[in-house]
Amino acid sequence: MASQTAAAKSRDGSVPVPVHKECTHLKDRANDVVAHRAYSLYLADGAPNGQDLQHWLQAESEILTPVPDVRESASGYTVNVPLQGFRPEQIQVDVDENGAVIAADKVQRGDGAQQASEWSSEESVFLVANWPRSVDPSSASAYVKSDGLTLTVRRADSRDSAER
Repeated sequence: MASQTAAAKSRDGSVPVPVHKECTHLKDRANDVVAHRAYSLYLADGAPNGQDLQHWLQAESEILTPVPDVRESASGYTVNVPLQGFRPEQIQVDVDENGAVIAADKVQRGDGAQQASEWSSEESVFLVANWPRSVDPSSASAYVKSDGLTLTVRRADSRDSAER
């Protein structure tokens, strides 16, 4: 796979990253990791009743990192996130009309999946971007250059305006 990545590099050194459109795989995986962490917090706290929301919110804050800057252009949105230490093949991107989930994993099992119980903040990151307005997931593209990921997507209404 390293030879494919090297061959896929453009002249400017960027490497494309596949974008899964209208896919919920990463959202489901992030939700599983958050649930596992919330349960661990619940147990560590002595298994008290009525603290489920507090444990869930704490787990989310530990695991999910909001993308700090969603830049808007005339036709869409761009996010740039640093991903030092991750190779392009270790990065996954899911985009839907409302947002994106970016996962980067240093350690993967042989089947490419990683169980929530195996998650470690030193080995994986989950970044979440919320679009200010609906986007066209089929227009999304992503690439890695200099330890950073750039994801671009067109607003759904910008495509409609261009067709008029």
